[in-house]
Amino acid sequence: MAYDATPRPGSTVDPRDAGPQPYHRLLRNPATAGWTVALGAFAILAGWMFLSLVIQLISFGIRKDPEGTISWFGLLTTNLTLIVLIPLAMVVATRLNHQTPGLLSSVVGRIRWRPMLWFGLAAVVVELLMLGVIKVGGVELIAGGDGAAADAAGVIAVVLLTSSLQAAGEEYFFRGYLLQAVGSFVRSSVVAVVVTTVLFTMAHGVWPWESPALFLDRFAFGLVAGFLAVRTGGLEASIAAHAANNVVTFIYAALTNSVSASLNASDAGWGLVAVDVSKFVLFGAVAVLLARKQNLATTCDLPLVQAPVVGGPGRRLV
Repeated sequence: MAYDATPRPGSTVDPRDAGPQPYHRLLRNPATAGWTVALGAFAILAGWMFLSLVIQLISFGIRKDPEGTISWFGLLTTNLTLIVLIPLAMVVATRLNHQTPGLLSSVVGRIRWRPMLWFGLAAVVVELLMLGVIKVGGVELIAGGDGAAADAAGVIAVVLLTSSLQAAGEEYFFRGYLLQAVGSFVRSSVVAVVVTTVLFTMAHGVWPWESPALFLDRFAFGLVAGFLAVRTGGLEASIAAHAANNVVTFIYAALTNSVSASLNASDAGWGLVAVDVSKFVLFGAVAVLLARKQNLATTCDLPLVQAPVVGGPGRRLV
């Protein structure tokens, strides 16, 4: 069922946008004014800063890692500060922008779990393949200590339980809300992807004049993740790629006592970046093939605006 594209005062809708819409245009709907989309991005950032501060204060009150080290508890704290981006993005999109719940996840209004499992399996295989290339090729990795970290078991447990959600938090904000926010003002998916990729790279504190290699690494991932969100019609592929990268990276870091160095990396060798970029591109190609094989929807054929419930003024469908 196509949605009603009749323009309303202050809305971001355009008559030319009638009919099913691609993922990056889903915040451009009859009930959403352009200023609320911009406000929404700042609201998520403000909420994230506040909740992160609360989580960190509670964490430091319980235990604070020595300077220059990160324990399993410190990693858990970091992951929790990013996981909160998921509910923040969803609440802002549904309450402030009146978007149908679930359209940050995909064009069908929910996470498509079966495709996500296939994307996840493919992402893990690609990660392990490239780790093998790194070891066989003698590519320099971030230096660690001798042997495994003292709390390696705890770190691995935290990684397995929370790193996928942490990755999803970043994806819901950058490839979810921000991609759709930029897409509400520009039709071009290329512009939307590039703009959010720049913001994603900047958010990681990486600048091209400080570390061109690491900047390229983060930028390449952002481009591939944004491309996959548009091309597959949802966040499943980008979440899978991000989660697999983080899980494999930090399990390896736990086994080589390089958790702090991996989390706070400020530079990377060109050999490692070349492998990383190849990994992102390879997974992108595999994900597109998987999406085609599963015939995933790439445009939204649902109402983009929550419909009021009959007999319940002010209530909306969820």
